[in-house]
Amino acid sequence: MAGKKKSKAAVRGKVAVIYTRVSTKEQAETNQSLETQLERCRGYAQRHGYEVVNEFGGTYESAKNDERKHFQLMLDFVKKSRHKVGHIIVYSHDRFSRSGSNAIYIADQLAQLGISVVAVTQPVDTMTASGKLQQGIQFLFSQFDNDQRREKCVTGMEAKVRKGYLMGKAPMGYDQLRVNGEQVIKPNKDGKLIRLAFQLKAEQGLSNTDIIKRLKAQGLSLYNQTLTKIFKNPFYCGLITHGLLDEGEVIVGRHEPLISRDVFLRVNGLQAQNAHGYTQVKEDEQLPLRHHVKCGSCQKPLTGYEMKKKGIHYYKCNTRGCCLNRNAGKMHELYGDLLKEYQIDPMLLPQVQEMMSQVFKKLGQDHEQQEKRLKLQLSELEKKKDTLERRYAYGEINGEIFSKFSGELKGEMGEIEVNMEKLSGPLSNHKTLLGKGLKMMLSLSSTWAKAEVSQRKRLQALVFPDGVEYEREKQAYRTTRVNSFFGLAAEISQEMGQKERGKSDPENHFSLLVARRGIEPLLLE
Repeated sequence: MAGKKKSKAAVRGKVAVIYTRVSTKEQAETNQSLETQLERCRGYAQRHGYEVVNEFGGTYESAKNDERKHFQLMLDFVKKSRHKVGHIIVYSHDRFSRSGSNAIYIADQLAQLGISVVAVTQPVDTMTASGKLQQGIQFLFSQFDNDQRREKCVTGMEAKVRKGYLMGKAPMGYDQLRVNGEQVIKPNKDGKLIRLAFQLKAEQGLSNTDIIKRLKAQGLSLYNQTLTKIFKNPFYCGLITHGLLDEGEVIVGRHEPLISRDVFLRVNGLQAQNAHGYTQVKEDEQLPLRHHVKCGSCQKPLTGYEMKKKGIHYYKCNTRGCCLNRNAGKMHELYGDLLKEYQIDPMLLPQVQEMMSQVFKKLGQDHEQQEKRLKLQLSELEKKKDTLERRYAYGEINGEIFSKFSGELKGEMGEIEVNMEKLSGPLSNHKTLLGKGLKMMLSLSSTWAKAEVSQRKRLQALVFPDGVEYEREKQAYRTTRVNSFFGLAAEISQEMGQKERGKSDPENHFSLLVARRGIEPLLLE
């Protein structure tokens, strides 16, 4: 990199602040784990001679976004405080941030001021190159854990939808219940009137205004816009649509329909095109980026169309006043170039695989150590729970005290069990994961260009889970989040390539502190 290299400031004295947080609002309200974090951080500071001048957090803040309020207050304090804070003490690196390379960038900026991030349960010496790399890996894989949990959650939700379950709130006209743990959705009294509305529209062709008047006379008040949405919702004819399904795909729901599909189609002025009486939108082989690419100005997903006279396809933004309209062929060419930025040089494959293997091995060792600590903590909590139950049984404490402390113990034990579940991720078969992933990265662009539309969409979603944005002025794509595996492997490959050409800075080798050209921080949101 051209220009003068920044010199790292000398680490300040043992003045420190403590930052704690939990991941959910419920945990914050019940104080689960916050006291444990604070207790461990204070104990660590005392044992190692740190002077704690302030404490931050102590509440719910998602670590996926580094713009969180208490986190920013803490950063402002350590940068501007007259106390010359030299250390930020956290329970673990994922308590500091789960934003991947962006967390590494923040830690590096703090290091330039002589401020280090100290994780009580993951101690590393960031004054050494290996310690700095180890901390970077822990930051990156905090985001990797997020990706894995998100994938599990999305996969589970998709499976539920495909089985006919509704994800979300039932629409007007239905009551949503749980019977013996099973979702039950059944029509209510408003449902009978909504059925009447469909019948009046389909059989008598009444206007929305007339239908609204009739419904109001029977006790159901609706706005015209609400009635229009009801008429367009296929849920009322027994079908479910969802953003997790492919475009145009519908699933037969488990709920009781209010109307037939024939009535639904007649109300919407449609003709039955198949045995089920419902038209499904087919995938367009010429527009694989539809809904994956978002407008850089308004962040709305792009749609597409074909100019039939010329047989040319275009992507466009439907937001009024946006005027984004681009030739599909040029958009595809640019997207292929974007994918090339995440390819690895076949000549460097052995070195990249070795480096990635070391990363996974180190992470596996960290997981083993964390699992041991968690099992020990769980064992201690179980002993406390047994003691509490015994004292309650002997009448040494009353029911109110028992309920209070029993709830706190169960909350802490539950969080530990959740954390242990996180550690049982894909690391056990990391060799298979590495082999498949790196092989794919040898030819990302050409594989995407040659694949069928469904395979293209799967690859797009794998590399860029949140899609990409197209900036009209620059005529270029901007990534908002990259799959952590592809981001890390591509960055290692680029660093290896620079080393081969003699352009790599030995002191910064594999530091992963700043995203390379074309690679943004792995998680900005």
